Amino acid sequence: MQGCHESGVTVRRPFVITLYSAGVSGVLEPALPEVGPCSWRDREACALCVDHVRERKTGPCFPLTVLMCETHGVGFTLYPPGHVPYGRTAVATVAPDGGVILDGPSGAEAFEGTVFAAALSASEGVAWDRERPGGSKRWWGTQWRRLAVALRICGLAPGIGEAEREALAAALGVQLLLLREQAWRTAAAPGYRRRGQAVRAVLERLTQGPCVLSRLMASGHLAGLWGAPLWWETQTGRLRCWSFRGVQAAPG
Repeated sequence: MQGCHESGVTVRRPFVITLYSAGVSGVLEPALPEVGPCSWRDREACALCVDHVRERKTGPCFPLTVLMCETHGVGFTLYPPGHVPYGRTAVATVAPDGGVILDGPSGAEAFEGTVFAAALSASEGVAWDRERPGGSKRWWGTQWRRLAVALRICGLAPGIGEAEREALAAALGVQLLLLREQAWRTAAAPGYRRRGQAVRAVLERLTQGPCVLSRLMASGHLAGLWGAPLWWETQTGRLRCWSFRGVQAAPG
């Protein structure tokens, strides 16, 4: 399966997002859901247990818990806020326990260190290394791929139809006119700097509203980059689906 950092729309499975917080030993542990994505299939109650822990060298860079549903015979990974399946970097800067990272930059600059960092560099005319020096993670191939992902999340990628762009604008909570204007300007001058500036313009508008993370997750899902994002609410004991139509509860 293609990673979210690559192009190409495919059908993707729903995935579960939950909070990770430090346990007694100091190791980050997830809030365990009582139902899984498989609960959407039928009315059978899930029977979940911890199957194993996955080491991660990228993405959140700490081990992720994998659950197994004995009822439906399927397993799934628990992702911390801001991360998605096959993602090598965060979509938004959010602490594992869901808290806001304080004393950080505001506006579009708040996305430095995320998949949008490539677009922020491009908007300033900063091209990442054409060759890969030892230890460098910022090279041109990565920048170009992540810029393509950012364009799709923001509804600016070439070839997007009007109906899809309208749906993405609704998911992001920004005006459709903004996406139309930025897409038109990008088509007129399709260089990497102009593309980065278009993404920056959308991010600036996006951060002026609430629920930035859920809006980005919904938009990426609509763009075909990842499956439906399901958020585990410990307070209500419900698995919620973040979608551009609003928050929906999973059965169970």
